[in-house]
Amino acid sequence: MLKPQKPLLRHLLGALLLIACPGVSLAASALDYPTKPIRIVVSFSPGGGTDIFARALAQKYSQAWGQPVIVDNRPGAGGNIGSDIVAKALSDGYTLLLTTNAPIAINPNLAKAPYDPVKDFAPVSQLAVLPFVLSVHPSSPAKSVAELMNLAKAKKGVLNFAHSGFGGGAHLAGELIKKMAKIDITAVPFKGGGPVLQALLGGQVDMIFLSILTQMPMIQQERIRALGVTSPERSPALPNVPAIAETPGLEGFESDLWYGLLAPADTDPRIVEKIYQESRRALTSSELKTAFEPRGAALVATSPGTFAETIRKDLAKWDDLIKTANIKPEK
Repeated sequence: MLKPQKPLLRHLLGALLLIACPGVSLAASALDYPTKPIRIVVSFSPGGGTDIFARALAQKYSQAWGQPVIVDNRPGAGGNIGSDIVAKALSDGYTLLLTTNAPIAINPNLAKAPYDPVKDFAPVSQLAVLPFVLSVHPSSPAKSVAELMNLAKAKKGVLNFAHSGFGGGAHLAGELIKKMAKIDITAVPFKGGGPVLQALLGGQVDMIFLSILTQMPMIQQERIRALGVTSPERSPALPNVPAIAETPGLEGFESDLWYGLLAPADTDPRIVEKIYQESRRALTSSELKTAFEPRGAALVATSPGTFAETIRKDLAKWDDLIKTANIKPEK
């Protein structure tokens, strides 16, 4: 009788082990992660704050892991298109989503999303929080939020505001200011912050709500005029720019923005933890702090569990705000 060759015997034993203990291969893959290129889907267009942040983080991941980390911009539907791609991706840790609170905590309260923001994702980390800025072109006669509101009242239905996508915090900021100031302005959506900024610089829109991170270089160069921030208090990065809530009649005005990293649901928790730990290391580095904090972003790097709780709370918060203010933005 012929004896089995040793290599064949090893393969047979290995196959039997995988059948009997499938968790062994999963554990090995989690420990070895990553062993191939990673794709970070950004749900907004190139040039905006989300894209800028994703590319800086991707570089840190690549340096740490020795694997290419590719940023894949998939804008559209207020961030829903890119988010849906990741919701339906393999749960192997090689397709991640870097997005804002818009498609995760806000959009699902306004219209049915093609994914469940809680069930279809594994939160990795809330990366940064920052305000939006209400800005106008330097040629605008308005030099304060109050003056802009008076101009909008004098030109009822004539002025417009640009934002980076239906249902996002910037969009709702515009809808909320319409409601609170009792003005009639038209929302003009774009597929990300870069196009919004270009529209204002080109004089195609009257005002914008856009992240402080995206606007800061243009504000510093005085190519746009910042009138107010959407946080309850002034931003340390723009101490001379009032909070919109300081304007009489707009007390309590607030709209926030965060950047978060998510994986598809059922991604191995050990892989999620590994990505989170590397995210935390990157965001506490002097390199990224120097790059982003002077531009108004607070780097937070919360844990997966804390981020999951933030998502649940924000879904409830925005649902309440939308219903209370009776906000029904046009698509």
